Amino acid sequence: MRDPNNEHKRSLNIGRTLGITGIILSLLLILGVVAYSARAGILPGSGKPSAPGQSSGIFTNQQTSACDTPPHQAGNSMLSLRSAGLTRTFLVHLAPTYGTQPQPVVINYHGYDNTTAQRTAQHTNMGAEADRAGFILVFPQAVDSPPSWDAGIGHFGSTGDANDVQFTRDLISYLETNYCVDTHRIYVTGYSEGGGMVYRLACELSQQITAFATVEGAFYHVPGGCNPSRPVPFLEIHGQADQLAPYGGNPNSGMASVQAMLKLWLGIDQCRSASKVIFQKADVTAIEWPGCAPGTVVEHYRISDGGHTWPGSSPEPALGFTTQTIDANMVIWNFFSQFTS
Repeated sequence: MRDPNNEHKRSLNIGRTLGITGIILSLLLILGVVAYSARAGILPGSGKPSAPGQSSGIFTNQQTSACDTPPHQAGNSMLSLRSAGLTRTFLVHLAPTYGTQPQPVVINYHGYDNTTAQRTAQHTNMGAEADRAGFILVFPQAVDSPPSWDAGIGHFGSTGDANDVQFTRDLISYLETNYCVDTHRIYVTGYSEGGGMVYRLACELSQQITAFATVEGAFYHVPGGCNPSRPVPFLEIHGQADQLAPYGGNPNSGMASVQAMLKLWLGIDQCRSASKVIFQKADVTAIEWPGCAPGTVVEHYRISDGGHTWPGSSPEPALGFTTQTIDANMVIWNFFSQFTS
C-alpha cells in the first residue's frame, strides 16, 4: 500500500526541481540578452558606439559634424587666395555654431575708398547677425588705390581695374572647398560701390548666387548689358537724402537711379502685379512686388531722410543721417533666408 505522504513529498521535489530549472534558464536568457546588448552598443557604458547613422538610444550633448572640410575656429580670420594673377584678401567670420552642419554664406562687399573689409565688418556689425542666425559671413577686400570694385562702366570708364567677377567665382569655390557650406544658399550684399558690384554679379553670376541685396548702391552700366541666366530675388535699401549715390542717380558720372535699376529688375524677374507696402514706420517705407517669377521677389526699403549710411549702424554725420528705424543686417538676412536654389 502506497504512503500518501511519500507521494506528496515526491510531487514537491519534482516541483522544486522544475522551478529551480526554470529560474536558471531565465537567468541564462537574461545574461545572454545583456551580453548581446553590450556588444551591440545598445546599453550605456558598453564602451562601443552604435553603428553609423543609428541612434544610441541614450541622450548625449556631444555634437557630430556633417562636414568633411577642415576644422575652423569661430570668430574672424583674414585669408587670401590667388585670382586672375593677383593675391586677393578677404575676412571670414564664423558663428559659434559653425561646423555641425552646412551653413549659408553671406558675402558683403565694402564701399569705395577707405571702407575696407575690416572697417565694414566693424561698422555694420553684421557678425552679430551671423552669430544669431548661424551663417558664414565673408568680407572681400577690393584692390587698386584707392580700393574700388569693377562694378561697371560710368562716364569716366571702368569703376575698377581688377577682375572682381572672377575673384567672386574663385572666392565661392574656395569657400565651398574649405568650409562647411550650404551650396544652395549663397548670398551677396554690398554697400555703395560694393552695392554696384552686387548688381553686376546679379547680372553675371546668377547661377552661383541665390539672392542679392544692396545698401545705398551705386549702379553703373554692366559691360554687355544685364543678362542673368535666371530670375533671382533682389532687395534694395536706399536713402532719399543720399548725396554720394543719389536716389535719382547721377547723370554726370553715369550712375543710374534707384527707380531705373528697380524697373530693370522687375522686368528680369517677370513681375506682373502692382507693388504693395509691407512695412511702414517713421522714416522707412518698404515696398514689395510679389507677383514675380516662381521663387523670386523684388523688395525696396525707402528711407525718406537717409544719407549714404548703413541703417542701424553707428551714426556718421559726414555721410548724412543714419536711420535706426530698421537694422539693415536683420532686414537683409530675413530677406535672404526665404530663398534656396
